[in-house]
Amino acid sequence: MKIDFLVPGINKCGTTTLCYLLGEHPQIFIPEMKEPHHFNRSDVVEHRTAYEGLFREAQAGQLLGEGSQMYSTEEFGELVSERLAVENPQMKLIFCVRNPLKRIESSYREFHHSGPHYAVNAPFGIANAIAGLPALLADSHYWTRLQCFRKHFRDEQILVVFLEDLQKNPQQELARCYEFLGVDSRYHNPSAGAQLNSRDEKLYDTRLLRFLRTNNFTGYKLAKISVPKQNRLFSRLGLRRPFTKPLEWETATRQQVVGALRDDIQQFLQYSGKPADFWKEFA
Repeated sequence: MKIDFLVPGINKCGTTTLCYLLGEHPQIFIPEMKEPHHFNRSDVVEHRTAYEGLFREAQAGQLLGEGSQMYSTEEFGELVSERLAVENPQMKLIFCVRNPLKRIESSYREFHHSGPHYAVNAPFGIANAIAGLPALLADSHYWTRLQCFRKHFRDEQILVVFLEDLQKNPQQELARCYEFLGVDSRYHNPSAGAQLNSRDEKLYDTRLLRFLRTNNFTGYKLAKISVPKQNRLFSRLGLRRPFTKPLEWETATRQQVVGALRDDIQQFLQYSGKPADFWKEFA
């Protein structure tokens, strides 16, 4: 078995939604398991049998693919791209991206939402989060993230999908993906326009709950409670809340981020055939 294509990220740019929509095509098979993260594992050889088991129900002739956003991160990009070139030198790669500022906001929410799973206490406020979580900025350097894959794959094997385009013209963008993968581009996807893993699903701790998590007397007790149970319990108590308001940026932080990313983003937009002001903040 070999993988025909991957959606390796970028993190918090719509990978989950795109994989779901691609998997609706009758000529494509994507496992139900979200983000297998096989190619960045330390035990990739030992895990191979389990990984291939995810594709057990694929029909003859279907293209095999999956999406795992960790594949394109600063930590794993080099390793994964080398492994993919061994897996299938003709593999096709689809990268989903969005306005970097929106990506950072989405990642910020995800760190707060998923933090209890990994005992991570995400900092409050965008400025503090950027200072304390380097991946927020690092994974927004789209051009840099792409380079390790371009070392091993031709540009003809790489397609960039912009989340803004996918949301505005879903059937048209999906047709581009189908044509790129070599399946019937006339397929009308009944789920086009769906949006998975939305910000409305994300929760954050109140400062009181954060105090309880980090307190020596209560923290270890809370850690014994399963995260789903924590979400239910603390949501009812008003200690774990959904993100209902837009995130606020300090002017200096926003300028700092735009300045740090501008050159990278301009190269990426040019490579992708987009105008320099596609994301106006970076023009």
